[in-house]
Amino acid sequence: MAQYHCNYCQTNILDVRVRCAECDDFDLCLQCFSCGAEVGIHRKDHKYQVIDNGSFSVFTPETQKWTAVNESMLLDGVEHFGFGNWEDIAEQVGHSTPEECCEHYFTFYVKGNIGKATLPNENTTKITDHTGPDSGPLSPSLTTPLPSVDIPQNEQQELGYMPLRDDFEREYDNDAETLVSNLSLNYDDEDVDNSK
Repeated sequence: MAQYHCNYCQTNILDVRVRCAECDDFDLCLQCFSCGAEVGIHRKDHKYQVIDNGSFSVFTPETQKWTAVNESMLLDGVEHFGFGNWEDIAEQVGHSTPEECCEHYFTFYVKGNIGKATLPNENTTKITDHTGPDSGPLSPSLTTPLPSVDIPQNEQQELGYMPLRDDFEREYDNDAETLVSNLSLNYDDEDVDNSK
């Protein structure tokens, strides 16, 4: 594995380094990058790339065996092989037994902070049967009659309103279809002729 040195403080960079995208062979450690270190032609406003080798622990220092790369392989294995197929998942991770993979997954992803934030604590799906004989109609508005129209009878007749049907006797534009009813299509015509 290649060793990288910070070009500002000259310390060995073990985990995460910041490589300048504009300067040749220029790396900074996170501390120097966060302070805005500038050396030679390198300026703090240059474009950069964050590079890590995934050798750091994601959750706690006690889980140093489980690096970021191993965590990613574990999650990829669960997604690829399916939840509960711990033999194949452990084979993909490479350094743990199926029992260790299962225990680690449940400890940090199900019972840990991630599980607490994403999985519900209790079963929230409650199904109510609305179709039973005692449950009544699905919508009370379906059985409630509409209020009567508050206009005099003669005006209702002028408008063509029929109160017993709660409808009008004629459509708004009853003759709208007569404009196109006499059109005929000839299958020998081209598409341009039919679009007129």
